[in-house]
Amino acid sequence: MKKTKKSKVNKEPTISNVMGAVQDLTEAVQVGFTKVESRFDKVEGKLGDIEYRMTGIEKRTGSLEDAVEDMKGTLDGVARAVDKDTIVMLDHERRIRRLEKTRV
Repeated sequence: MKKTKKSKVNKEPTISNVMGAVQDLTEAVQVGFTKVESRFDKVEGKLGDIEYRMTGIEKRTGSLEDAVEDMKGTLDGVARAVDKDTIVMLDHERRIRRLEKTRV
């Protein structure tokens, strides 16, 4: 095997070489920005969709909260009525027991 001598002479880059490299880098950056922009547009669209859905959920939650408050008010009224009726029934039972005791 023959060894070939490597040239130790450093070649200085020319202006056209430097300009070519700068142009390549500029194009690569522009392509990258284009990709980022398209991804950003997709994300922005998804965020808009999520915001729309959240608004709907907030409206439904508000309606549910109102309905729960109405039901709570109704149930509180029913509970008070049942308590009053229970007290009336117990008092009535006591009276009946007293009357039955006095009859015997």
